[in-house]
Amino acid sequence: MDSQTTSTEDTLQTLLVRTAVMQVHNETILAALKALQDGQDTLRKEFAVLRDGQTEIQVSVGIVQTEVAGLKERMNHYATKAEVESVRSELYKALEAQTWRLLVWMTAVCSGLTGAVYYIARNVH
Repeated sequence: MDSQTTSTEDTLQTLLVRTAVMQVHNETILAALKALQDGQDTLRKEFAVLRDGQTEIQVSVGIVQTEVAGLKERMNHYATKAEVESVRSELYKALEAQTWRLLVWMTAVCSGLTGAVYYIARNVH
């Protein structure tokens, strides 16, 4: 009977050791699970912040889209580079023509005045 008692005690001792090891593993797993839950709570908070940021970005994008639409609408009234060049060349041609007209007119007037002065100087005593 001693051998049966010893074997039973050994078996009980082995079961107690295994139970203690399993308890330690269970506690480790529970601690890891608790850390995961804390991490999950942190992630939920960060996700909520990101969601709020996304909402703000969507509002900002809406504002930018509205402004871009307004700019596109106003761009229809702006001149293109070709149109500016066309107006510039027309302006230079008009200025050149006006300059020549003014030069010819001034030459004619000055010549006429010179002739009048010469006539007066020669014929009026």
